[in-house]
Amino acid sequence: MPGARIPQRWWRPPDDMAHILVVAVSAHGRALIKILEGAGHDLISAGSAPEAFHILASRSPDLLISELRLGAFNGLHLVLRHRSSHPAMHAIILDRTYDPVLAGDAHHYGATYLVEPIGEAQLLAAVSRKLAERSLQRRWPRTRPLAPLVVSAAERPARVLDLSYGGLKLETEEARNFPGPFHVVVPGLGLAIEARPVWNHPAPSGSWWCGAEVRAPSSQTEEAWRQFVDSLQSPS
Repeated sequence: MPGARIPQRWWRPPDDMAHILVVAVSAHGRALIKILEGAGHDLISAGSAPEAFHILASRSPDLLISELRLGAFNGLHLVLRHRSSHPAMHAIILDRTYDPVLAGDAHHYGATYLVEPIGEAQLLAAVSRKLAERSLQRRWPRTRPLAPLVVSAAERPARVLDLSYGGLKLETEEARNFPGPFHVVVPGLGLAIEARPVWNHPAPSGSWWCGAEVRAPSSQTEEAWRQFVDSLQSPS
């Protein structure tokens, strides 16, 4: 209809569309799919863990939303099995009753843990937060150091896998989460910045990965950090 106004909630920039995989086996879980579709999100759904594994073998969603209890598997299995192939995939896990152990496991692997019943506002707010993390990770082009780059992160050695003006990806041999916020110091340059973890998860080698936002305490430090990133000159 000429002149008709498209509701704002339906608009998404085509080149920044987030792709979401929803794994739902219960009636409540399937109802959440309709809420997400109504909010204009780009979805693909799976009705079982094997179907989800098959999808994840060939696609890389930005966000996984899965019910925890999937028969012989659970939603965290989906997260763990595909961390190496989809390191930037965020996750929301939905449980029927609160379990402190599983809640801790979800947090340990960087997933948001929600307990059913989940209302529309709660679901959409959680999705918005996760997609904001995705946008943060993609805001700046990343650079991969040509030579090994070891820094001090949270007062322990860490290797920089890639970095940008707004963030960096770290690897440490210690199998534990990075705290937040923490300081990153570049040896020999007197350059120190504050980092806030966006995600933490184990690497296939047994080491630990962390993706973090960087915050410079002053404009001078911010400029020094940008010059340091530019000096590496190895776009990913």
